[in-house]
Amino acid sequence: MNGSLSSILRSRKSYAREVLKTDRFRKQLELLARRLKRPLDEVKAEATIGLEEIVTVQNPMYSAMFDHGLGPMHTRAWTVAADRDELRHLKRLNAKNPLVFLPTHRSYADAFILTKVLRENGLPRNHILGGNNLGFFPLGTIIRRAGGVLVRRSFKDDEVYKLVVREYLGYLVAQGRNLEWYMEGGRSRTGKLRPPKYGLLRYLVDAIESGVAKDMLLVPVAITYDQLHEVGVMAAEEAGTAKTQEGLRWLAGYARGQQKWIGTAFVRFGEALSLREALQRADSESGGSKWTVEKIAFEVFQRINRVTPVTAPALVTLALLGVRDRALTLPEVRGLVDPLLEFAVQRGFPSGQLESLNDDTGLLGTLAALAKSGVVRCHESGAEPVYGINPGQHSVAAFYRNSAIHWFVNRALTELALVSVDGSVDGDPLQLAWEKAFALRDLLKFDFFFSDRQTFRDEIKTEARLLDAEFRDHVATPRARRQLLRKAPFLIAHRVLPAFLEAYFIVAERLAMRPANQPVDQEALVNECYGVGRQYLLQHRLHSPEAISRELYRNALLLAANRGLLPKTVAEDAGQLDELALRRRAFATELEMAVKAVNAIDELEQSRLKLELE
Repeated sequence: MNGSLSSILRSRKSYAREVLKTDRFRKQLELLARRLKRPLDEVKAEATIGLEEIVTVQNPMYSAMFDHGLGPMHTRAWTVAADRDELRHLKRLNAKNPLVFLPTHRSYADAFILTKVLRENGLPRNHILGGNNLGFFPLGTIIRRAGGVLVRRSFKDDEVYKLVVREYLGYLVAQGRNLEWYMEGGRSRTGKLRPPKYGLLRYLVDAIESGVAKDMLLVPVAITYDQLHEVGVMAAEEAGTAKTQEGLRWLAGYARGQQKWIGTAFVRFGEALSLREALQRADSESGGSKWTVEKIAFEVFQRINRVTPVTAPALVTLALLGVRDRALTLPEVRGLVDPLLEFAVQRGFPSGQLESLNDDTGLLGTLAALAKSGVVRCHESGAEPVYGINPGQHSVAAFYRNSAIHWFVNRALTELALVSVDGSVDGDPLQLAWEKAFALRDLLKFDFFFSDRQTFRDEIKTEARLLDAEFRDHVATPRARRQLLRKAPFLIAHRVLPAFLEAYFIVAERLAMRPANQPVDQEALVNECYGVGRQYLLQHRLHSPEAISRELYRNALLLAANRGLLPKTVAEDAGQLDELALRRRAFATELEMAVKAVNAIDELEQSRLKLELE
């Protein structure tokens, strides 16, 4: 056994030496040594260490351990549902080009589920890129010898290591190997797509532009779980609980947690994108300039969203999260779910077993499943059963809702645009509503992947027509606009956007209170916002417990930086400081008004429900 292991270890080192000997790698090392003004031997020695650290092989014995040992530990909790036609199409595409699978990241099970799906449908094994936090024995040993490439979690200032990773990826795609990694950079704590990380994609662009590879196809992948065992732990981590360090004890605990079946994992593949063609594509929004790496990543995430299914738990939690802490009878739940279900069918959203909600048996089954996992509470000892979100479980419920939230965002923005137009303001109400819609699009662009301006305009028109086929004739006065909203089959803004806008408001408010002449420590500001958010929730100044989210606070800071509210250097000119302070206060006011608009939709819905009950 020791001889066998020694042979395998030597094979990884010999593979690293093979890469080091390529003309491309040697030339890049020479160029880097000259740029860094360091001895070539020193740079080469450092590169050798880095390459031996990340290089991988696909050893049949370890691949079997990954698939049949580690795999079931991570996948037994779900029935996996994948589209066979999509997989056959990918297999045909793979005959001509290497594929780069870019899945969503919600669970440690993601890679095992995708590996299982691809293996069972005859596609080659991927080289999966992951963090070296999973490099502990025996997990790291198995992963590195089953095709996994484990890289350091952060290496932005290490020029030698960056070269090693870039050139090794180029080497793999030049050989026609398929790749896989998670562009979100980590598991989503909110259940929706996180902003993408661009580093590895830039390396593939380098491979195309330098001629290392002719082309490769980016494959968007949506892995959607109707429930997750680990979501409660992630919600606790988002709320401030220290993340458990990966190791043997962690792995054993994770495996124990996955023993019980909990639902279905849906694997859907978006339209593949040629990286070469994407780099040659012009963007009409930016004056015909070529697509950037950021634009390509954005397009991949949009394609993921287009194939992400709406699951039954997502629709039920979407309904229940809009009634605050009130418990509902089954007919009341049905009254909220049916319009959402009709809307999903009407719009042709991809479905994750939504048909189960068509009758009370299926709806009760979904409520029971959510109750079993502690998300929903069911009180059965009264005159009739009532259902609601369990206290303290709003963030978990929001995780399930958020898997499908992108399908409802444009409808929510349409409602907010209509309710936000002040009747006392001069001008065309319809034009003012359009300005509000685009302003909200800009406000939320770091949490949602909106279409280009013209497509977005067309999408909002579609939403407005669904609200009212003759909406243009019914928006002239505030009263008419509110009447239009009251007559709508359902309202959604107060179910979809409060957490995002309230979290952003907290960040904007705290930022506005900071002296403009002091640099902003972003992590300290996130911690401050967490404490203030909890205070505001206890005071009922916030409606959404899921607004207490470090992930949302960080996205708000991305927006603030994008607007120039977090300058890297502190201005010395008093006028510039005053102008910065004014812009920060305007930012806070903008968020405050957006929150008030959501509250107005909530009040409309509550008054409408009250009338229905009477």
